[in-house]
Amino acid sequence: PAPVPGAEGAAQLRGQRFLIVADDTPLGRALVTRLTTLGALAARVGPDTAQLAGHTGPVDGVLHLGALAGAEQQLLPAQLTVLQELLLRGPRRLLCPRLPDDTSGIDGFVRTAAREYPDTVVRAVELDPDEPATEQAEALVGELLAPDREPVVLRTCGLRRAPVPYESPLGPPVSSGAGPASSGAAAVAALGLGPESVVVLAGGARGITARFALALAGAARCRVELLGRTPLYDGTGGHHELAHATDLPALRAALAARGGLSTAEIDREAGRVLARREIAATLAEVHDAGGRARYRALDLRDAEAVQQAVKETYATYGRIDGVVHAAGVIEDRLLAEKDPVSFERVYGTKVDGARALLSALRRLPQLPAFTVMFGSVSAVYGNRGQADYAAANDALARLGRLWRAGTGSRTVTVHWGPWAPAGAHGGMVGPELGREYARRGIELIDPEEGVLALLRELAWGEPETDEVVLTASGR
Repeated sequence: PAPVPGAEGAAQLRGQRFLIVADDTPLGRALVTRLTTLGALAARVGPDTAQLAGHTGPVDGVLHLGALAGAEQQLLPAQLTVLQELLLRGPRRLLCPRLPDDTSGIDGFVRTAAREYPDTVVRAVELDPDEPATEQAEALVGELLAPDREPVVLRTCGLRRAPVPYESPLGPPVSSGAGPASSGAAAVAALGLGPESVVVLAGGARGITARFALALAGAARCRVELLGRTPLYDGTGGHHELAHATDLPALRAALAARGGLSTAEIDREAGRVLARREIAATLAEVHDAGGRARYRALDLRDAEAVQQAVKETYATYGRIDGVVHAAGVIEDRLLAEKDPVSFERVYGTKVDGARALLSALRRLPQLPAFTVMFGSVSAVYGNRGQADYAAANDALARLGRLWRAGTGSRTVTVHWGPWAPAGAHGGMVGPELGREYARRGIELIDPEEGVLALLRELAWGEPETDEVVLTASGR
């Protein structure tokens, strides 16, 4: 529960200036009327930068209604540049109301924006869709008066609440059958996975996706179908002279010696070579662990390609037992400096990829027994420089929740904390960010512990729990 401000505080709004960013809607009109009645200066402006430019000067508060029903486009990423402009104006409050079924990821976005703009109360407000516009307007005026800085508030069922994570142990099955030192065999047995099972891992064959593929292969001896955007060919990167360049510095030096490439091109090509080598290593490791693996290169944002891959996999084996959506790219930048194209790339890889994958699954004769979305703690807590990534993972979790509600199938979004690297497989942070996490006392997830935690969650977690945060032990 969150405190509800009293009506007596409304006098403080007198003389303050507010912008309502919205098309001509009942709620937009109701807000202008209510704020004007309270003595404020309120104006409605259309949701584009050209119209916003016509309203200059200081502003005390902004209410952006783009996430509500009736908007022509989903709030994010379409309204990124408008939100950037609004935040740069330095309002004391920026409210972004939404409805319960919103999938724009605005909660994750505002949690990050609140960290980057400490002088502005940035808040997403979930409204009751059954309330009339006048009552919704009253709730939003109440949020302008609220003394707290909660980034997400739910104004539904006559209550004002703020969502917070809480600890939820899995209970006796874990301590008796699959503790941290376990191979995961008890968990995969509880899931019903075995040598004939098929699990689709969308998001490549590297990093934590590779770690989970190896865990499944070792514990269940099952088949894993890996989908990723990196084309796969031999470990030399297509050039025999690179065969003995085994790490990034050596690859850079070898590519530079060939000539004809800029520094940026050298870095990109070296990264591609290492990615292909890691994919090849993952396929070999899955085989050595007792499983079987196949890798298919495709862009998860290409709905037709995803549909074809899922359809062919089901046709080949007659089953898909589980699906993991683990795709993601990180291009961190403070919100004021964030390029819309980069935002769209980060956001689309997660969200458009998930939409394509879920659409393909819906057409199967039988749904998988479980579906997992790999999210991030940035969606739950916000993280400076990750407005795009936080929004994408928040949207991902909401898509997963709607999928579970619509199909009744076991679905969970795992908001991971940062993973430590292990062997040939990188973690989720580089050395510099790793040092920063250490400075802040944030521990990295041990890869073995991470994959077992996910298996235990799938095996013994509450079926109705569709969103969990997994961090390093003791955090």
